[in-house]
Amino acid sequence: MTGVEEHECKDPDSHWMHICQLRREGRHDDANALMANPGHTCLNCNAVARYAKNLCNPSSFSRV
Repeated sequence: MTGVEEHECKDPDSHWMHICQLRREGRHDDANALMANPGHTCLNCNAVARYAKNLCNPSSFSRV
């Protein structure tokens, strides 16, 4: 295993809508839309998203 696959997805049933999967499928416009005004980061791949549900291993952060 390499990259993100080394880490466990916390919600595999919804992986199809996670930013890493959208990027793998070449759906960059969809991924970018989910990244607007972020409040969460993925502890696996460091992607940011507005909603935790769009990340494999989300952690919230506060915006300054």
